[in-house]
Amino acid sequence: MPGKVIKLIVALATATLAVSASAEDKHEKHHHHFAKDVDALHSVLAPLWHAKPGKARSQKVCAQAGQLASLSKDIRSGDNSALLASITALKAQCQMKPADIDAVFSQVHDAFHRLVDPA
Repeated sequence: MPGKVIKLIVALATATLAVSASAEDKHEKHHHHFAKDVDALHSVLAPLWHAKPGKARSQKVCAQAGQLASLSKDIRSGDNSALLASITALKAQCQMKPADIDAVFSQVHDAFHRLVDPA
């Protein structure tokens, strides 16, 4: 009887660990095969986008808006015009009302996805 209880505890612990591991933030370890110029932008954009929305994220986004613009200008492997326009709007929003950037930042995110998946 004690052997069965131990086996049950081990099975439950194993199942719990498996569920915990699969419940990790799916964005922490996602991998893409972007062109080098797009990947450079993605490495800055992704952590900002996946951060918890709020004041801290807004401050980080506005602080890195110039870098996002610079990296977007360097993209030669696709049509970056919509992305550049959305980042220009983001920079303007950061100047006018930095606490209220979520909608504009969402447009940057959407423009990025249209760039990498134009279909």
